[in-house]
Amino acid sequence: MLEWNVYEEDFNAKKIVVRNVFNLSWRFNEYLKENFKENKIKGEFCEQLRRDLQYCYWSKCEHEVIITGWPPREEVERKVDVYSQVMINWKQFADYTWNNRHLINNL
Repeated sequence: MLEWNVYEEDFNAKKIVVRNVFNLSWRFNEYLKENFKENKIKGEFCEQLRRDLQYCYWSKCEHEVIITGWPPREEVERKVDVYSQVMINWKQFADYTWNNRHLINNL
């Protein structure tokens, strides 16, 4: 099973939780499967992976959390979406996904 954790808000529980990016969106998983079938070269696969990740998670309020300092101050708040969290370690995420591509069909 592919696993890459990010922070997200659980609106019902009213708290920040850790979730697997591969379990957040069925659409992202479908794009990932399609990408795997179409792109057998790592560079092409990774570029399409970045585009799909951006399309599914970039600037979507349901996938954003606010990071702030302590004590909380509005002037140091920053909205961070799932896309931004993954992009912090993009090379590792791309390598992880590519190296475990045999697990993609199990999503």
